[in-house]
Amino acid sequence: MNTRSKFKQAVRGMKVLPLMLSMIREAAVDNTAPAMSVEITTDRAVYAPGEEVTVLVHLTGFAPNDRGYSYLNFIVQYDSQVFDNLEYTQHSVYAEGNYTAGSEVNNLLQFNFQSPVDGSIYLGKNTSMRGIDIQVEAGGGQQNIPAVDQTLVTFKLRVKALTLASSSTISLANEFTRIRTSEAADSFYLYSPDVTANSPARVEITQSPSVSVFSSGSSTNQLL
Repeated sequence: MNTRSKFKQAVRGMKVLPLMLSMIREAAVDNTAPAMSVEITTDRAVYAPGEEVTVLVHLTGFAPNDRGYSYLNFIVQYDSQVFDNLEYTQHSVYAEGNYTAGSEVNNLLQFNFQSPVDGSIYLGKNTSMRGIDIQVEAGGGQQNIPAVDQTLVTFKLRVKALTLASSSTISLANEFTRIRTSEAADSFYLYSPDVTANSPARVEITQSPSVSVFSSGSSTNQLL
């Protein structure tokens, strides 16, 4: 069992609520290396209003002796004033064809990859940020989600046709991260401190220029 496993097992033995784990980790000065890194990218860097965006979630940076995971839960956040996904979802759930599970987890007999779900993530706060909830769980037996560099999922957003934003970001809301190791009866949960969130995907938005036309017979300007 590696150092991170020993530390988490000791914390679990204290009979605390799982959601307190990240707080205890900080208090106990856990200096173990993160379990993995999560990077969010898009298929392009620049879009025009109304264009479709493909978002990719990558997992990298696993330790050489990592045995894998039985459950992964990440939330990818975006600004709902800039992006929309209504055409891709039904009752806030992504429809088939509008998301793709990665090659390491797309075997339906081995993994339960839940359709991504869109929703508010900062309840009670005045914010336009929303999140895409991504969950995958390994089947029973010895199966696990392998600790190898992989694209976990791709899904679609669309730049709003009437947005005035010149740029925006799509990122991991790491405070909601929850993953479970695959050490059978000795498995335990890890939270955001154990996952490195890489820089967010920055999306540039090009606006169509407005052209001012002045008519010599009129004192008014027209914008085309």
